[in-house]
Amino acid sequence: MMLVLWSFVDIIYSKFIYTDNLYGCFDRKINFYDLKVNCIAKEKIVKTATKYNVFTNEFGYRYSGIKKNKTNKNVIAFMGDSFTYGVGLDYHQTFVSKVEDHAKDYRVLNLAVPSYSPTTHLYQLEKLIKKKIYPKKIILVIDLTDPSDEAGRWERKLNSVRPNLIGNNTEHKNNIKIRDLENTWKNFKKKNFKGTKQISTYINTHLRLIKIKFKKKVTQNFTELGITRMGDFTYIDFEDLEQGNFWWKPHGVTGGLKKIEKNVIKISNLGKTINADFYIVIYPWAVTLEFGQTVFNWESYGKNLCKISNCKKLINLFPDFNSYKKNNNNWSTDLFFLNDTHWNKKGNKIVAKKVILEIFD
Repeated sequence: MMLVLWSFVDIIYSKFIYTDNLYGCFDRKINFYDLKVNCIAKEKIVKTATKYNVFTNEFGYRYSGIKKNKTNKNVIAFMGDSFTYGVGLDYHQTFVSKVEDHAKDYRVLNLAVPSYSPTTHLYQLEKLIKKKIYPKKIILVIDLTDPSDEAGRWERKLNSVRPNLIGNNTEHKNNIKIRDLENTWKNFKKKNFKGTKQISTYINTHLRLIKIKFKKKVTQNFTELGITRMGDFTYIDFEDLEQGNFWWKPHGVTGGLKKIEKNVIKISNLGKTINADFYIVIYPWAVTLEFGQTVFNWESYGKNLCKISNCKKLINLFPDFNSYKKNNNNWSTDLFFLNDTHWNKKGNKIVAKKVILEIFD
């Protein structure tokens, strides 16, 4: 009887009450997404973080939610993905916000959107310039997911107005939908038992957190890496990574890296037309610090990106994170969210300190 009653309540909740606010301000279009303008929402992308506030301005860029009387004469534009966007944190805790606090004479715009890469960064800069906003400084933050996002997520065809989601990224999602439709019961549960799924996910996540926190407490040198397969190309052979993995198709690791280079050069050249200083930022993940760069050296790649694009400066955060790792046993849980790749508040502070030093020296 209780099971029947719970099922009835969950169906009502799923159909009439449940709202998916995991990606609060995302604006999904056909084969594309960006952020809604003038949006206010709660968001929870990082499972092990609490819900946080998201505000977007009149351009659809994330910001603090506090309007500041600054002109568009002195603008710093940050471009990046979820790290630069600041997933898991209220905006004032992100490194971009901390740079803004320091840059009293500048208006800081955060163009970052989770899972964006240089193809979409270029598009974001083009849109900004069309609005007749000409940044004095352009800060391009390159992430370890960018090769896979260029390989299998984003592409811009010749003369296209904007980039599109491509390859197996789109095909994989469509295949999942087809399989769900074929499995009637599975599809029914997905649509009508969302409350049960929420509770199950909550319990599993918190049990995992309790386990991790216990290990951290009883182990002096505890490492929790938040492993994700998209950044493993620095220490795993490309062929092994690409085999059967949709996020590397159709262009592969090498193709993704080449697309980054082409788009970074285009971003730099566009910046030159408005006399902007162009900076590139690179950084490690916890897995990179732990397993190294035996197959592909991300730091050398960053240096080459700066060279071929004639960037003003490469801001390399590897030494800063390596230094912290060397001097702190619990470095990974100090700097990154538990069971996730993204920086927490302390990780963002390290990034902010380095970026401020390098662009305002």
